[in-house]
Amino acid sequence: MAWKSRIHPRTAAIPAIAIMLAIAALTLWQVSNFSLSPAESKEVIAGIFIALASGLLSLGYILLRGLSEDQKTMIYRYLMIGLVSATVLILAFGIAAGSMSRDHSVAWGNLIWYGLGLTMLIIVVLILSTTSIRDALGDSGVEKIGLGLKRGKKIWGQYRQNKAGMFALIVFIIILIISIIGPSIAPENPLALPEVGDVTEIPQPPSNEHIFGTDYKSKDVWSQFLYGARTSLIVGFLAGLISLVIGTLIGLSAGYYGRATDEVLMRLTDFFLVIPWFPLMIVLVAILGRSLWIVIFVIGIVSWSPTARVVRAAVLSIKEKQYIERSRALGANNWHIIRRHIFPNVFPLIVATSILLVGEAIFSEAFLDFFGLGDPSVVSWGWMLERAHDGSAMVYNYWWWILPPGVGIILVVMCFYLIGDTLDEILNPRLKRR
Repeated sequence: MAWKSRIHPRTAAIPAIAIMLAIAALTLWQVSNFSLSPAESKEVIAGIFIALASGLLSLGYILLRGLSEDQKTMIYRYLMIGLVSATVLILAFGIAAGSMSRDHSVAWGNLIWYGLGLTMLIIVVLILSTTSIRDALGDSGVEKIGLGLKRGKKIWGQYRQNKAGMFALIVFIIILIISIIGPSIAPENPLALPEVGDVTEIPQPPSNEHIFGTDYKSKDVWSQFLYGARTSLIVGFLAGLISLVIGTLIGLSAGYYGRATDEVLMRLTDFFLVIPWFPLMIVLVAILGRSLWIVIFVIGIVSWSPTARVVRAAVLSIKEKQYIERSRALGANNWHIIRRHIFPNVFPLIVATSILLVGEAIFSEAFLDFFGLGDPSVVSWGWMLERAHDGSAMVYNYWWWILPPGVGIILVVMCFYLIGDTLDEILNPRLKRR
């Protein structure tokens, strides 16, 4: 017999969520107001990321196993997976941070407290939320989720057969981990002022103290690479999301409504397709400013036009199907048809396109930074290349200064292209027949 809680899950979830939000707010306040030392802040932030990762692993495992299990088994698996993954991640981060930091010190207390403590809170919220969702959905809702998970497993099985796609996914996961924990394990802050007497005008090659060497201001290139990975991925994901949303909305509207709406939106799309993207970004950045958020916004609003074209073409084909005409005959309005029939069929194409957009956005940000149009107060791979160019790294063959950011940009763009191409072949079977 399945175990039933005496407290309603929706009621019990409220204090758990409130406690979790309070601890997160207190942590951010302490870090932002420098109530913690730099070492302590590093472990606190790492603990938060570890807790989130452990919670996601627990939730992912439960979803893959299905929601039809009894609550005792579900709670046991949540606790075991969450605590084991949090412990492993804490040990891995502690060992890595201790070996890479100059003083080999790690604030284990903060790391364990925030890593395990927040993991427990997240697991409690997940247990209560999962129970509430299962009770609200009922048997039919759980069956629909099960069908969706089966389709996801099928897609994953097809994806694993593509060697190039798997290689790109593994490399991307490694880069993603570096971007998450990188600034926490970096030997130094690239933007901090160097201590008196530590500055040398000549960049130093890789050594035991600086595994990627230093630049002309004696700043550690490895630290710059770790910081830049996070910035480049943030720009890529956010700018790609902006571009995806704009392109999808314009493509859906133009393809479905047609006539004057299609004509106006497609002429706007043609304008952004024809005009050179780099001069347009230069003008917009010069007018709006050079902050990181402005750069993300500019990249997003400049690169949406190919997505709009692709989505419009798919909508024009789908809206002529018989089930669309039957839905109209039954009295369905335009919003219902777009939401229930058009968008679900276009969604696989949107997923593949969105992954390609992230790679393009990362390259665009590096391009802007290299020409001195990025945010000078934020470290990114493009920022590193721009400093290397200013320091005549190519002239004097300071390869250790150029190679890390260049290889990082090439790997990330290549990974997103291969992942997007693999998903496009799986989600759009017509490409296989070609």
